[in-house]
Amino acid sequence: MTTSMGKALRLGRLFDADSGTSIVLPMDHGVEEPGYHELERPAGLVASLAGAGVDAFLMRRGLASFAASAFAGRAGWVERLTARTGLSPGLDNEMLVVAGVAEALHNGADAVVPTFFLGPDTEAVQLPQLGAIADECNRLGMPLLAEIFPAGGPDAVPYDGPYTVDDMRVAVRVASEEGADFIKTWYTGDPASFRQVVDYSLVPVLIAGGPKARTERDVLEMVRGAMDGGAAGIAMGRKIWQSPDPAGMVRALAAIIRHGASVDEAQGLLAPAAVR
Repeated sequence: MTTSMGKALRLGRLFDADSGTSIVLPMDHGVEEPGYHELERPAGLVASLAGAGVDAFLMRRGLASFAASAFAGRAGWVERLTARTGLSPGLDNEMLVVAGVAEALHNGADAVVPTFFLGPDTEAVQLPQLGAIADECNRLGMPLLAEIFPAGGPDAVPYDGPYTVDDMRVAVRVASEEGADFIKTWYTGDPASFRQVVDYSLVPVLIAGGPKARTERDVLEMVRGAMDGGAAGIAMGRKIWQSPDPAGMVRALAAIIRHGASVDEAQGLLAPAAVR
């Protein structure tokens, strides 16, 4: 599939030109529960994170409009197309398309992201929607970041698994075969197994934040492992903006992702009070 000039230019705003990596920071969590106090009056937070080295923010259109002056010209914007509110949990409600690709283009987005869970109870609806969104993105020159996960077995928790490596390999292959330009998905826990996932994708893979971490060092170790396994960067929100030092966490992660820093070197970039 040939990449249009518009898509190539927008992708160029989402990836660091020197390292070919991307730091995407999701801030689309506010509809899920009322307890994210860090997202109250978020313009100042957005401005500090944009200045720390974020390539793009992942936001819904309302928050992007509210905070546009805080990141315009300093970071890109990936518009969230799908939604599930905290009032209606469950995989059956994950793939509710609430925004369109053409409107995202008009809004100034540099990419769009929907969420997909692949499995016997979801594919009949979600696979056709993935294909339709990919076709519209290709027609309009809009990059598609596919957030994709296998539905998993009976013990799987949405977004957090557990998923097998084979599950993950199929998920990223489906997304890349159906037209995603890059992928957000779960880290498998170690570089060797994640390398198997990355090798089965046809496009760059970013890791999601996943479950709450015990310490900031745990986050740095997770990202170091993912990069050693071939990740192209991160699409990570709560582990950054819930940190005691959000801007420092971005700088520390950027040192790992863009410059190959060790965990110890990256940890040295955090404020002392943030090191746990």
